[in-house]
Amino acid sequence: MGVVERSDHCATAILRINRAQKKNALRLEDFDELADALTTADHDHAVRVIVVTGTADSFSAGADLKSLANYEQNPLAHLARVHRCARTLATVAKPTIAAINGIAVGAGLNLALACDLAIAGRSVMVSEIFLDRGLTLDYGGSALLVQRIGLHRAKELAFFATRLVGEELLAWGLVNAVVDDDRVLSTSLEWADRLAQRSPTALALTKSLLNRAAASLTQAIDLEVIAQVAALSDPSIASTLTNF
Repeated sequence: MGVVERSDHCATAILRINRAQKKNALRLEDFDELADALTTADHDHAVRVIVVTGTADSFSAGADLKSLANYEQNPLAHLARVHRCARTLATVAKPTIAAINGIAVGAGLNLALACDLAIAGRSVMVSEIFLDRGLTLDYGGSALLVQRIGLHRAKELAFFATRLVGEELLAWGLVNAVVDDDRVLSTSLEWADRLAQRSPTALALTKSLLNRAAASLTQAIDLEVIAQVAALSDPSIASTLTNF
């Protein structure tokens, strides 16, 4: 079995990173495997929601830098594989939830932030640890941080590799909820169950509209017209509309 283990809960695919002995740090082949698992779940008609989580005391410690050392002569090639995973997560149509346990640092934190929703345990510690290692942000972190917490706070987290714990994640706007550690996955699955009751077409279109974040109200309305026509064409919502 690979590092990324999939199990299903009702209409939810749970993708669990299981490399606990390395705090779920990801090698290039692990990023490839996660990208493939995301694509498979997104194309699975039985799946409505995707939950990404870790094991033991870690969500993910980011990239396994020791394993990447052999690729230093061709950094663009290995970054392309890492970022293929990031691009895949950013483009899956189905809603994604990060169930964050333990630590989530570097690309591991940005993996969580790239999900549509994020639920963290009270003992979770996160950091944009890149500058502590002499590296720059990656895995989409430069965009994700600014989108979620604004430019100046994003710079604070990135410049100082600030460590945030538990409730601080909520205060900074990095996650949607903080719960007891033993309720992280169960709460994520409760949210997933609620999302699974929605029209998958309307939910995917709503996600796309928000992700594209039109620059003006008029552009937003133009995009919403197209999306609403597509949503209304889904025969599965006919009974829902008559109940309003």
